[in-house]
Amino acid sequence: MLWQSLRFDWLWVYRGAVPVTEGWSKVITVPAGWFWVETGCVGVMASGREVAVKPGQSFFSAPGTRQQRFARDTRLLSVGFRCDWPSGEPVFQSGLNVVLAPAKSRALLMATHQLFRAVHGPRTEMTYREAIQPLSAPLKHWSQREVAFRDWFHHYLIAMESLGVSLQTPDQVHRGFGPVLKELEAWPLHEPLRWATLAASQRLGERRLHDLLRSHLGMTPQAWMDRRRLDAARERLTTSNVALKEIAFGLGFRHPPHFTAWFKRHTGLTPTAFREGGGLNGA
Repeated sequence: MLWQSLRFDWLWVYRGAVPVTEGWSKVITVPAGWFWVETGCVGVMASGREVAVKPGQSFFSAPGTRQQRFARDTRLLSVGFRCDWPSGEPVFQSGLNVVLAPAKSRALLMATHQLFRAVHGPRTEMTYREAIQPLSAPLKHWSQREVAFRDWFHHYLIAMESLGVSLQTPDQVHRGFGPVLKELEAWPLHEPLRWATLAASQRLGERRLHDLLRSHLGMTPQAWMDRRRLDAARERLTTSNVALKEIAFGLGFRHPPHFTAWFKRHTGLTPTAFREGGGLNGA
């Protein structure tokens, strides 16, 4: 079946206070997701427009980049995940970054509460920082969480239909884009992107390749590689005790201070502060 090739990566489900308050964040990379505002207010700036999500409303997040701002005392119920085709294309992309009224969020809200209980047991709340930590659990517990997430995704699909958001199936993806993206995903993070080499391997002109990537990724290839490096840096900082120097070298930075400056430019935090905070960009 077509759907069996989908790749799922459940990232978090949490309920509690947000990790950062006041002021706009730097431009951050976010996965697909949904959150409901319990108290406070969330500002989101994406795709050239700004929206405010108020108490009782929910927000459907598109995978990509955005800025966000949390009012003081904001509390969320939030789910983050990835659902991609083997080519790396997300199942849902366009038509997102939208706010849904309370009445239309009720079914998904109930399903999210059920998901939270299935994943976190008797706990009534959990912070984003706690929720993204790797869990050591027996196979039985892991399988129960997988079932719970899949059931939640069913309710998410129903909400997508109510919003008029359509699936992006593989035949809607440019047939020449999949191989290009596959090579980009496999490009070693410690090596600079060699544009001419990539174009030649795909038997495309450099201008044609540039336009193809811009139309599908919504950013330049170099910006996309920077996003890959940033995702890798965040993961290594929050899930391992690898020295900052080793992380920097593994991502292509010859001098650790250059890595620190680059990371702070993208996140607003030094790698050390980000690691000590357990990651601060959830929503």
